[in-house]
Amino acid sequence: MNKKERTDLTLDNLATIYGCCGLFDLCSDQDLMSLSLESQSPFLDWLGWELTDLCEIRKSFITWVRPDGDCSEGYLANPCEDPNGVEFGACDFMLEDFGLLRRQGPTRNATRNRVRLCERQPRYRLDGTPITDDREFDMRLATEVITQDLKRMIVTGNATTAGQFDGLQRLVRTGYIDPTGKTCTSMDSQVIDWNGNGLGDLAGAHGATWNGNAIAAGYDFIDVLLAVFRHIKQNIGYAPSLAAQQMQVGDIVLVMPTFLTRCLLDAYTCWSVCPDMTLWHKPESQQFRNALNGGMFGAGRIYLDGFEVPLIAYDWGLINGPTTGDIYLLTGKVGSVRTISGQLLDMRTVPAGYPEANYAYTDGGRLLTWVVRDHTCIKQIVEMQPRLLMWAPWAQARFQDVVCAGPGMPKSPDPCETSFFPESSFSVAECP
Repeated sequence: MNKKERTDLTLDNLATIYGCCGLFDLCSDQDLMSLSLESQSPFLDWLGWELTDLCEIRKSFITWVRPDGDCSEGYLANPCEDPNGVEFGACDFMLEDFGLLRRQGPTRNATRNRVRLCERQPRYRLDGTPITDDREFDMRLATEVITQDLKRMIVTGNATTAGQFDGLQRLVRTGYIDPTGKTCTSMDSQVIDWNGNGLGDLAGAHGATWNGNAIAAGYDFIDVLLAVFRHIKQNIGYAPSLAAQQMQVGDIVLVMPTFLTRCLLDAYTCWSVCPDMTLWHKPESQQFRNALNGGMFGAGRIYLDGFEVPLIAYDWGLINGPTTGDIYLLTGKVGSVRTISGQLLDMRTVPAGYPEANYAYTDGGRLLTWVVRDHTCIKQIVEMQPRLLMWAPWAQARFQDVVCAGPGMPKSPDPCETSFFPESSFSVAECP
């Protein structure tokens, strides 16, 4: 590194795995087991992630075709007359650029990267994966926090903020305007504001709305959910490229915080077999409820018009309070045609394009990493550029502010949500 690139790094005192100030007791024969790094995420896996080198994706839709003028007539009284014409409307969907997620590990002393504290040095692993040196450990820490950033942004991201991409809150909405400025009502999602009511409350009596319009009295949450499902299925039937596809279990899912999955399954049971809560404890009701457990993603399942809809528990960005959360009904694909997918900028060409730099890619091109050096002080930097593609917002629905009160509090794995995370205060693991 030449002098112009020096950064004047300062060593961090965050604990290491190896080195002379190791984490826990390096001389014991116990492995280091993680209590914080998460395992696989069913929702992120369901979204699916693909590498791409396309900055802009544009899809054009013919949204309607009708007789010209004010719905002119198609019949003629005189065979010599000129016929009336036709007209159609179009909307464009455009996805531009990527989010930019970047994290750096602690600044370390390169000469102490694999110095051993004592004679015995067992293999250490996080979630079963061997850690070979401090550099790899620091890179894993940075990657884990980037993954946390991604999990939040999948829901709360807003592309109008530099470095972010649009998440579910921005994509599943009404008021779509295409890149040319045209209003595209046909692209609008179904947005139900449940207005802080419980799953058994009647919508019309408690101010719930559907795309801003009041929902009539006499319908509870499952009634409205079924109506929204039917609305989406009808929209799919209007799309020629999708109508011919055979839908499979898992194409449409319900995504919600873990605490809401239990309340939804209870409400669905009562809606199905015990409309009178005095019947809740009857053996047949309990048997029906237990049969809803499990499912494709382990969080349960319900049936809408006989079609199985799996539940996915997702506790990032969907918990709005101690009893309140959001629920999404998402159509990820219809048969072989995907309508939602995660995309990552392909980093595989970067190292070859800049051989003079020290870039490297990992995870098949999903991550770019490099080292910043100042003499023997180094720090590892990891970068990901993701975005969420959803070209059929009209096949998606959001239920806002759904209440589920019960014993205990909802719990989130997000360490930035300290009111829900098991830790109420955080003590950083530092070397003395």
